[in-house]
Amino acid sequence: MTPSLANFLSSLLWGTVIVVIPVSIGLFLLSQTDQLDRKL
Repeated sequence: MTPSLANFLSSLLWGTVIVVIPVSIGLFLLSQTDQLDRKL
């Protein structure tokens, strides 16, 4: 594996850890605390 490929994969991993996971946790917590009442 070339160093540039290793750096690319590392940046993808850290991008997921820093951006995707906190956003997912925030959306999950928001959806649990702010539920809509849908009455037909």
